[in-house]
Amino acid sequence: MDTTMSTGFYENGITQGCVIPLRIFDATQKQAVLDALPRKKHRAKISIVKDTNFAVILTQECDLNAPPQRQPTIELAIAKPAKKNERLILAKNLHKIHVLHDDIGYIELESDLIVQLEKTEFQQTIVDARDSIISSNNNFKNLIIKWRLLSYAREPFPHEVNQLVKTAINDSEDTRLHDLLTGNTAIDKLVAYVFPENEDAEHYYLALSLLLYEVDDDAKEDIASEFYSILEDLHGKSDRVTILNVADNLIDAPEEVVEADIYPEPAFRPSDIQLSDFFKYREYNVEYLCYSDDSGERIDEED
Repeated sequence: MDTTMSTGFYENGITQGCVIPLRIFDATQKQAVLDALPRKKHRAKISIVKDTNFAVILTQECDLNAPPQRQPTIELAIAKPAKKNERLILAKNLHKIHVLHDDIGYIELESDLIVQLEKTEFQQTIVDARDSIISSNNNFKNLIIKWRLLSYAREPFPHEVNQLVKTAINDSEDTRLHDLLTGNTAIDKLVAYVFPENEDAEHYYLALSLLLYEVDDDAKEDIASEFYSILEDLHGKSDRVTILNVADNLIDAPEEVVEADIYPEPAFRPSDIQLSDFFKYREYNVEYLCYSDDSGERIDEED
């Protein structure tokens, strides 16, 4: 009987999102991590690869399990233990994010600390240490992957619209929108329809909706009612933005808005909306409410 343990990642329960303690790497492997860092100034910082830090596997399973001849590298995000930081939890900083792991607590990832490593130099070590590899739930994994994707494709909404929504999210006295978006597990994402999308328009027409998971009708109605109340208070906060969800009529709306015939419900599930209607929305990247002026300077930073 062959008792040899497979050297494959998947066969040993090692998948995208798993967390590797850096203590399993030897000095040569740690140096290889430092050498692979994209910014030269980080390569001399031994503290980046100290034993108490981690590496999160970013490589998708198909590539992770492909033989080195076909897919020679593995992508890892170097992470360190972190104290809770509200701003970084919301990923308002493009370059850093704090993510809560069920077994580790908060860890900090940084875009400059993502490396591509030769699979042949690390695979056997990782597999041999499979009992030390920490599995992750889908929420943890998806948040990190989403953060990476949005760093490449974070098309901003017009500044006037961004500021209206951002002010509501960051309101220290009325925290309803912040609490709803960060604390309700039934909500998948905030989506928006905006017309026009150019930065110098005199007026904007905005529909905001919450895309939910497939929750029951009562849960949907509770969320929709709470969000509608928030939208009512938001309507009128800017004389340049009409919120379509609560607008009395569209008599003065441009023809493009009327013809768009959007589905301005405050909350909906995938089963509630036709795909053609859903494609009229874009995800409102709450994490990246930013816009730059002509000189490239951020114009949405908090004072």
